[in-house]
Amino acid sequence: MKSRLSHSKYLLSLIPSIIVIAGNLLGGYFTLGNFFFTFVILVIADMLAPSDKTAPQEMDATMPDFVLILAVTFHTAAIATLIYGIHAEIVNDVFIWTAAISTGLNAGILGINAAHELIHRKSKLMQNLGIWNLFLVFYAHFYTEHRLVHHVKVGTAEDPATARYRESLYSFWLRTIPGQFISALQTDASRQKRKNHAAYGLYNFSVRAVILQIMVIAALVYFLSPVVAAAFAGQCLVAILLLEYVNYIEHYGLVRADGVTVGKEHSWQSDAITSRFTLFELTRHSDHHMLAYKPYHTLESHEESPELPFGYFGMFYIALLPPLFYKMMDRAMPSKEEVHSA
Repeated sequence: MKSRLSHSKYLLSLIPSIIVIAGNLLGGYFTLGNFFFTFVILVIADMLAPSDKTAPQEMDATMPDFVLILAVTFHTAAIATLIYGIHAEIVNDVFIWTAAISTGLNAGILGINAAHELIHRKSKLMQNLGIWNLFLVFYAHFYTEHRLVHHVKVGTAEDPATARYRESLYSFWLRTIPGQFISALQTDASRQKRKNHAAYGLYNFSVRAVILQIMVIAALVYFLSPVVAAAFAGQCLVAILLLEYVNYIEHYGLVRADGVTVGKEHSWQSDAITSRFTLFELTRHSDHHMLAYKPYHTLESHEESPELPFGYFGMFYIALLPPLFYKMMDRAMPSKEEVHSA
């Protein structure tokens, strides 16, 4: 019982989805709720939040796994209510787009973070739930790219998801989004060739995902309306940009030389409690890269890992201002000599 109560803090991750669902069903200014919660309340809380480097005390997975199942449910419900709210004209005019943004923010905070945890699980059921979450934001190829490319090539020039030193967030977005898709497509193609299947046929996971995603958009246009389809696509874009912002700050400027095993020094970490408990401990990213299949509630903080100045929410506006971001990260950078030698 004690362990289940101690893990109940992860229920905080569901707050954005509850706000979004309410906004999509009530319409009007309520659709701004998650925008305000994420970009004001969470940012301020994260910048003021204390750090907690305490090692996990309880390993029981009952509550953490239950929260992941709830995350899939709430993520799905948030997107379903966006579609319903617009189609039923509960959400209209400019509020269609505020609802899409708020829903996309929840998809990035809850949906993709839960998916990230789920696709690393060994259970096929859990992996498929993670793929479903990714499919709802049209980023299903992340299932291949993240597990088979990023975790293998992190910190090297061959990893499209590692941000380079002095690369702005905007440049990173333009490089990494198409780069990761192409990488996933090629990785899946290579896997199918080894199985004597057509490289870019329907056995290719990324190809299959794209076809299904196009079919979803076409169905939304045909059966509902182009506006519904556009709002759905908009929430996907917001979620993807938020995911890649996180990728940006997780490995910015950290270099791993050829032949060097991934270590604690190759990821930025943060122990700010706001980010920790709302993002399934993603901020303890160094430990995640040490053992990808390690459940989120068992991740540890490492003294050897470089520390972000603030949590993931607290870094958001800073990352949007490259000169300020570079200055702050230079102060935190563990070894400028190693970075410049890349």
